[in-house]
Amino acid sequence: MPSNAYITFLHIRIDVIKLIETHTNYSKSTKGKKNLGHLTRSAVVMLCAVWERYNEDLLIECIDYICNGIADINLLNKEIKKTISRKVRDDKNEIKPIELAGDGWKTIWKNYAKTETELLNTPKKDNLDKLFERYLGLLNYSGIWKNNCSQLINDFVGERGNIAHNGNRATYVRMDTLKKYQDLVVENVIEIDSKMSERVRAMTTAVNLPWIQDYSKDLSYYK
Repeated sequence: MPSNAYITFLHIRIDVIKLIETHTNYSKSTKGKKNLGHLTRSAVVMLCAVWERYNEDLLIECIDYICNGIADINLLNKEIKKTISRKVRDDKNEIKPIELAGDGWKTIWKNYAKTETELLNTPKKDNLDKLFERYLGLLNYSGIWKNNCSQLINDFVGERGNIAHNGNRATYVRMDTLKKYQDLVVENVIEIDSKMSERVRAMTTAVNLPWIQDYSKDLSYYK
């Protein structure tokens, strides 16, 4: 089975699928001007939320896997250790360094990562690159996305921002555009999930991959 992050992604994406189906049903029964822009705009907002949630969940799942596979903090890559050290140093809690003792560094690492993912509200290339570099030491996270799609992702997320700020005054989102956005997100999530499985295993001494690279776009496939 793929990552838990991917399974959650499929669950949440159901709302996007239902919005598309609703639009299709109304389009068939309505003559003339459809006035269904609220459905495509809502679908874009939901799809962006799914993309953001997937990346957040994936980061935490990777950290959990590494924590289970490594007992010594010194085995972490340099960038992760720098992030943990910087966060502890800047923490206003004077006894925070004591919490690093034993396996305490695992909890601290994960908690700082969770806090930062909760602050993420614009899941564009640069923001995600920084997040995965800080907490996994992964340089150029967007480099494992599908070829030449970083700007397309940024444009998609920018469209969500336009809708969030302007509502029904935002640019009308055509159904074919929405479907292209959906394909873009789904194809990249599958690409990322597969490649991250290999990247994360390489950070530990594990023989097996953390999850199986077997992907379906249909949630029922995994039941």
